[in-house]
Amino acid sequence: MKKIIMILAATIVLASLAACGNGGDDAVVVKTKSGNITKEDFYNELKKTNGESVLQNLVYEKLLEKKYNVSQKAVDAKYNEVRKTFSSEDQFKQALAQNNLTESQFRRQIKDSLMMTKAQQTGIKVTEKALKDYYNKNKVQLTELKASHILIKKKSTAESVLKQLKGGADFAKLAKKYSTDTGSKDKGGELGWFKQSTMVSEFSNAAMKLKVGQLSPLVYSSTDGGYHIIKLEGKKDSYEDLKSSVKEAYLASKEKSQDEVIKKLIKDADVQVKDKSFKDLFNSTSTTSTTSTTQQ
Repeated sequence: MKKIIMILAATIVLASLAACGNGGDDAVVVKTKSGNITKEDFYNELKKTNGESVLQNLVYEKLLEKKYNVSQKAVDAKYNEVRKTFSSEDQFKQALAQNNLTESQFRRQIKDSLMMTKAQQTGIKVTEKALKDYYNKNKVQLTELKASHILIKKKSTAESVLKQLKGGADFAKLAKKYSTDTGSKDKGGELGWFKQSTMVSEFSNAAMKLKVGQLSPLVYSSTDGGYHIIKLEGKKDSYEDLKSSVKEAYLASKEKSQDEVIKKLIKDADVQVKDKSFKDLFNSTSTTSTTSTTQQ
């Protein structure tokens, strides 16, 4: 998922400082026996270190919020979608911490991303014919698979486990016992639904060849450092099954760039920078960038 670059912690601090009227610029933020840190000191330091990016994003948010409404329900849905890609609540919280994000900051990122996507896709005409044509040209990339796997580093052990599975042994029990994939082993090797592009090529290519219920031979992946045994649990490859994701992918393929969106918003809003330190901030050729949100 794309989003506007957010130096989020600094953005929130600067926004709160700008909104704070009590005590003026000399208001004390930190008091010590060695001297005080005033609101003005704090603001000026943040301004020097992250000022341009923070100010840009505060303006971008303001312009997007004015024109493109995103409901709390939509934010919650995307938040939960990302959350479900993690095997546990603890793993999800660890990922947030590693990205220096709180839950509320991550939700803010999601809202920014949804607003930007809405802006990028406004005006795109969607017809049944266009969607079916897109599906026919991109069927392999759009296909969704549901699988379980067991990842084992030693080939002889992997061969033994595969032999047990072919003899009727329980896949989930053997996954819990032998798999080195800590993200799935406790769930009996379940990976849920995924697209081919989200897995390493050796894994996804092997999974695509399987019929539902079928076991793969040993699949070696140098990226994962071991041998996969894959069991295909489900497959969605028809237009009707994939219609919602076909539409999403089609819109993404036709959307305007973030630069184009922001430049038009700035022009329409007649943005005027009053602080001379940032007088050329919105005159540059490129005004936006993209990055990834927290991923597993």
